[in-house]
Amino acid sequence: MGSCQLSGSATQLAACIVASLPVFMAGIVLGWPSPVMEYMSAGRAPLSLTSTQISWMVACIDIGNFAMAVPAGWLMDRIGRKYAVATSSPLMFAGWMFILFGRQAWCLFVARLLQGAAVGIAWVVVPAYVGEMASIQIRGKLSLLVQIGYALGLLFSYSAGWLLGDYTALTVASACVAVVSGALFLFLPESPYYLMLDGRPNDAATCLWSLRSYTDSDLQTELLTVKHSISDDRDKGSVRDLLNRDRRPLVIVIVLAVLQMACGASVLEAYAGSIMSGTNISANASAVYLGLVVLVAAVPFALVVDRCGRRPLMIVSCFGTAACHGAVATVLWRRDVVNSSWQLLFWPIAGVQFFINIGLMPLLSVVQCEYFPSDTRALADTAVVIAVTITSTVMITIYQPVADAFNVSANFAVYSAASIAGGLFCCLFMPETKQKSFAEIQMDFHKTKRQDNNGVQKQCDYQQI
Repeated sequence: MGSCQLSGSATQLAACIVASLPVFMAGIVLGWPSPVMEYMSAGRAPLSLTSTQISWMVACIDIGNFAMAVPAGWLMDRIGRKYAVATSSPLMFAGWMFILFGRQAWCLFVARLLQGAAVGIAWVVVPAYVGEMASIQIRGKLSLLVQIGYALGLLFSYSAGWLLGDYTALTVASACVAVVSGALFLFLPESPYYLMLDGRPNDAATCLWSLRSYTDSDLQTELLTVKHSISDDRDKGSVRDLLNRDRRPLVIVIVLAVLQMACGASVLEAYAGSIMSGTNISANASAVYLGLVVLVAAVPFALVVDRCGRRPLMIVSCFGTAACHGAVATVLWRRDVVNSSWQLLFWPIAGVQFFINIGLMPLLSVVQCEYFPSDTRALADTAVVIAVTITSTVMITIYQPVADAFNVSANFAVYSAASIAGGLFCCLFMPETKQKSFAEIQMDFHKTKRQDNNGVQKQCDYQQI
C-alpha cells in the first residue's frame, strides 16, 4: 500500500511539474529585461532602445497579460486545462523568434505582447490545474511548484544572462525552453475535475486511477467528492454566480491579490539592481542572490503549509515582510550608512524576499484554486490576474515619482504599512482550508453565509454547485 501511495504521489508530482512550466517561462520573460538592458548599455545587443522604449517594452508584458486574462479563463473551461496550458508554448516561442530576428523596437514590443499573453495563460490556468490534479493531503505542497517555477524562471534569466553574456545566446536558450515545454505538454493528463465538468465521468475515473494508484473504494470515494464539487450544468458558472454566490471568497482572494503586489513584490523584481546601486555589489550578483533566497523560502513553506495551514503562514508572512520593509526603509533613509557596507541593505531586502515567498506569493495560487467551485474557478482566476496586473502596474509606475518627490525609503514605508494591514486582514477574515476537500470548503463558505444572513447554520447540498 505504501508503494502505491508513493507511485500515486510521484505521478501527481510529475504532472504538476510539467504543468508549472508555463510559470517557469513567465519567470524567464519577466527576468529577461535585466541582463538585456545591460547588454544594450554596453553595446552588446543588435539594437538599442531609448529609455521610453525600454519602459514600453517592459510594460508590454502587463498589457498582454491583462488582455489574455479573460480569454484564458474562457479557454480552460472550453478546451480543458491541458490544452489551455499547451497554448502558452507557441506564444512564447513566437515571441522569442521576434526577439531573435527583430532589429527594430516594434519587434520587441510585439514579442513582449505575445509573451505577456502566455504569462496571462500561465497565471490563470496553472494554479487551477495543479490544485485539481493534487490529492488533498499534498495539495498545498504541490501548489508550491507554481512559485518555485516562477522563481527558477527569474533565476534562469539572471544567471544565463550573467554567464552567457550574449544577447543571441540568451534568446536561443530561452526559446529552447519553450520548445521542450511544448513537447512535454503532449504527455499531460487532463484534469479530472474538468473531465467531470465536461460530462465524461469514465474518463475522470481513469485519470484519477492513474494519478492516485489506490483501491476501488478509494476511487469511488474521490469520484463522489469530485462530482460534489462541480456543477451538473457546464454553463451554470457566470459572473452573477461569482459576484453573488461566491462573493465572500472572491473578496478575500482579490484583497490577497492586491496585497501581494502592494507589499512591493513586483517593485523588488524590477528595481532590485537600482536599489542596490551605490554599494559594492553588482546588480547581476544581487539579482542572482535574491533569486536564491526565493528558492530557500520554499523549504519552510513545503514543510508547514499542509501541517500548520494556510492562514498562520500568511499571517507570519505579512508581519515578517512588514518588519523587513521597515528595516529597508530605515537603511535607505540613512543612505550614508549603506555606503560603508552593502550587507546592511542586502540582508533586509533578502528578508523581504524570504517572508514574501513563504506566504504572500505562493499561497495566493493555493487559495484561489481552493476557494471556488469548478464552475466559477476560471472566472475567479481571471479576476485575480486582473487585480494582480493592475496593482503591479500601479506600484511600479508610482515607485520612481515617490522616490523623486520624497525619498526611496518612503516607498518601503508604504509597503510596510500595507503588509501590516494585510496581516490584520488575514487574522480577521481568512479561513483555514488545510486537509479539506473542495466540497468541504464550499460548505464552510456557504454555512458562514447562511449564518450571517439568517442567524442559523444550515447544511448545504453542494451537489448542485
